Amino acid sequence: MTDSNPSRVLGLRGWMPIEAGKRMVEATEQTLAPGVTVEHVRDGLCNAAIFAIARMTAPIDKKARGKLKSARKTIAKYDMIMSDLRAQGIRVPELPEKSVEQASQQIGFLLENPGRQRRADYIRSQLYPYFLALYELSFATAPTAYYYDAGERDGPTLAFVRQAAVELDDAFSTMFANVPGATALLGGPDGGTLAVSLPHGDSLRRALEPFIKARGDIKNSHGAELDNESPEANAYRCAYNLLRFRVFQYV
Repeated sequence: MTDSNPSRVLGLRGWMPIEAGKRMVEATEQTLAPGVTVEHVRDGLCNAAIFAIARMTAPIDKKARGKLKSARKTIAKYDMIMSDLRAQGIRVPELPEKSVEQASQQIGFLLENPGRQRRADYIRSQLYPYFLALYELSFATAPTAYYYDAGERDGPTLAFVRQAAVELDDAFSTMFANVPGATALLGGPDGGTLAVSLPHGDSLRRALEPFIKARGDIKNSHGAELDNESPEANAYRCAYNLLRFRVFQYV
């Protein structure tokens, strides 16, 4: 591939071996689309991970919520003390206008938001549309969610998703070393836990189906964005377009 390859431009080489793409393809027992290579698949997974992380926000658990409440109280106390000192004619440090008020409001907004879904569920829901879009771009076929052998063996899409999770876990410590927030979102510095957290059996199919159905709605609209587009459709559209532009535009 040439130096114009997006993986080189984005500095993705070295995070994950090309063999990762090969293993993902082999897991599906499918044939890649014309012009697509295992290197495209590997680069697509690297890009998918970065794009998904950019959209994630760390879940606010009970401990984090307590720290936010403490910070808001500290801000209010600071503002009160500074105001009192200014009234005494003491020249105290001036913060940018309304910065204290804005900080307090932003913290309040975070505290008012309902608790996020379980950490593992939230992370997977951000990655699913990228995994499925990568499957479609790699094999030029719509993702599905079915099993072989009366439910005893994953079908091609499910196998692809599971292998993608394994590859991300294997590359975690180096791939996300310099990505802000990635450790908090995906696991500790010694490796990820994505593959372990994937639903077992039919639960994975049910988790993927909303995005697969949404993909069908997008195609039925002939590529036009719908006014009432579902969050799943929007996520799939975004994932597909980003990966196509970054990795598959030269195919």
